[in-house]
Amino acid sequence: MARYRSQVADQNKARAHEAAMDEIAAGQDQHRQLGREVAARIGAQEARMAANNTDISFGSAARAIDDTKLIGREDSDALSRNIEQRVRGYQTDMWNYESERRASIAEGKQAKTAGMFSVASTVLGGATQYAGFKASAKGA
Repeated sequence: MARYRSQVADQNKARAHEAAMDEIAAGQDQHRQLGREVAARIGAQEARMAANNTDISFGSAARAIDDTKLIGREDSDALSRNIEQRVRGYQTDMWNYESERRASIAEGKQAKTAGMFSVASTVLGGATQYAGFKASAKGA
């Protein structure tokens, strides 16, 4: 039973690792998508300003574009923190499954050792009874 629990924990650890890797890949895709969205917003702002003959290199036009970039960086940072937190959760799961696997292996070894002591105790007990039987048989 301990061996089975060890194997299950090992499989769960592998699944948690796969989930963490999937989360990282999905996060990279989300970052790319966010970068595209921010670039599209900035492009749209610049196009509107250019259509109104506004110089985007200074003043409120430049500040508006800078603000859009700043919000994009903040969104990117928040996305990174969220992904990191989810990956850390999977890593914690992996460590827990590894601990469970090791505990199951140790439990199996302990059960095996206890079984050997039980057999040895039974053999010694039988030998003691036999010796007592032989001694009483000689005395009779």
